[in-house]
Amino acid sequence: MAAYLDYLQSEGFSKYEEARKLSEEESKKDPDNNPYKSKYLAREILVDIKKKLENYDSDSDDGKDKDLVIKLAALQFHLGLNYLDTEELSSGEEHMTKCYESLQECRMDKWCVSLNVSALNQLGVLWCSRSEHKKALEFLMEAKDLHEKYKHEVGGVPYSVHETLQVVSEEASPSQREKDFEKVHTHTLYYLAQVYGQLNEPTKSASYCHTTLKRQLESSQYEPIDWSLNCATLSQYYITQDNFTQARHCLASASRIFSEANADEAPSDDDDKSDNWTTATTAEHLQHRKADIARCWAKYGLALLQYSKDKKEEPGVQGASAEGQNNEGEDGQDVGKLTERFSSLELTSLENAITDKVITSFEQGREVFLAAQRWLNEAKEYYVLDGHVSDHIEITKDHSQLYKLLSYFETDLTRRCQMHKRRVDMLQAELTELNPQHFLLVCRQLQYEIAETYSEMMDLKMQIADNTGADPTPHAAKKINQLIKQSLSYYQLFLDSLKDQNKKMPEKLENDVLRPAMVAYFCMARLHSKVITLDLQMGLSCMSQSLELYGKVVDYCTKHPESIQRVEAEYELCKEMVDLLPVRMDRLRSNMVQ
Repeated sequence: MAAYLDYLQSEGFSKYEEARKLSEEESKKDPDNNPYKSKYLAREILVDIKKKLENYDSDSDDGKDKDLVIKLAALQFHLGLNYLDTEELSSGEEHMTKCYESLQECRMDKWCVSLNVSALNQLGVLWCSRSEHKKALEFLMEAKDLHEKYKHEVGGVPYSVHETLQVVSEEASPSQREKDFEKVHTHTLYYLAQVYGQLNEPTKSASYCHTTLKRQLESSQYEPIDWSLNCATLSQYYITQDNFTQARHCLASASRIFSEANADEAPSDDDDKSDNWTTATTAEHLQHRKADIARCWAKYGLALLQYSKDKKEEPGVQGASAEGQNNEGEDGQDVGKLTERFSSLELTSLENAITDKVITSFEQGREVFLAAQRWLNEAKEYYVLDGHVSDHIEITKDHSQLYKLLSYFETDLTRRCQMHKRRVDMLQAELTELNPQHFLLVCRQLQYEIAETYSEMMDLKMQIADNTGADPTPHAAKKINQLIKQSLSYYQLFLDSLKDQNKKMPEKLENDVLRPAMVAYFCMARLHSKVITLDLQMGLSCMSQSLELYGKVVDYCTKHPESIQRVEAEYELCKEMVDLLPVRMDRLRSNMVQ
């Protein structure tokens, strides 16, 4: 027996197990003011083992001992992992690279292939953390190829990254080794999903993400909450591809697996206080993640209504399936397929909670609306206004959009107007609770949407009046003018929020508010032109205000020509109106004189 093996049998293996326990178990108990205490102690032990093995290596006259080379590479790996865990990235990279390089001659050996793949994974993650995603991709693709090459060309069950430094009696069973090797490969696929996401290749990212989730499910190696969140997040990609069948399947799978994660029962008075705190924390975490999955479901409902609205506006596509983006079927034939299924899950009841087909009627739209509304209300149970302002407001805005999209399928204009009134009520209720000094951006968003909604209500009231074939009644005219006034007031609130301390608009607007501000001026000008009045002087005043507001858009774009491309359509209309309105105003003045 080689001398280094005597050392390992008598001392080295037990020292390694001590270091492993410190890293994996004792480190969880380290105090906040010394979070890496156990990691540092483990590092000292690993360094000591490595030095002693290197001494045996230098004393050898028989050339490189393959087994010793692998054991030293394993120590380099665990030291690299230790440095990465303690956020010492350069040292971590150095040790991981040495591990990887020293195994090149035996990279397909059953004793070190898992070690090699693991080192490549860690180097991939390291370079990803440095935003060097293309370099990270190289390491991860090599890890993926190495795993596949070993499976096809060598076969058999490789040893795990720990067995090289364990006594024979503690070696894992073949089934456990296989599970560990496949888990390392699952990590590779998971990291590839993240890297492709960063490289703006969403299709590849989604494919690797789905494969990762499927492997975790099949091997029962997953944490229910994390798996559910990742699957719900994946659904949002399929929504962007208009693949609602696949998106719904992912959401149903997420909800099904999330049901496995149950909070402990409420603690009794006899329970330890620390246990009570842990249980409360777990319950809060569950409620948080349940709310996140509910929001993903709600986004699905919103997207399906929006997609259906867009499809309905296209000629000759009513009744088509929403199961795939490239929809070429006729007479409502389903052409999209569920290409990636988690076949081990029973999801019928969950998938039946909401359709995956294009909405063609108000009744169908109402079913989607009610389902999405339930999910939004569920999300609001966690995301309350006090403590979760941004998320709470986003949920309210989604609720508003649900009403807006549903109204598109309502043929009764009065009921459609009532839906918009619901939107106004919920948005105004949130706005009154916010301090503009602390939540300026959120307030601007609400003000703008309220202004737009009042304007939509005004258009509907005008259409109702036009459908009678007669001039608006005094009551209808009064209502229309009230809606115009309300819309103008909220657009003005938005514009006032852009002013400086001297109550003046800045000479040059920031990019994020440029288009909203110009469109606000444009919409306000249009609103003034819609005022119903028999008073010619008042009519002239409204036209004058419209001219002034159209002129603001033209003047700003003239001073800042680079901004025209942001509001090109509005700018062209404003120029036309600046030319036409003075002529109309002169004509009106002539009538007043006569």
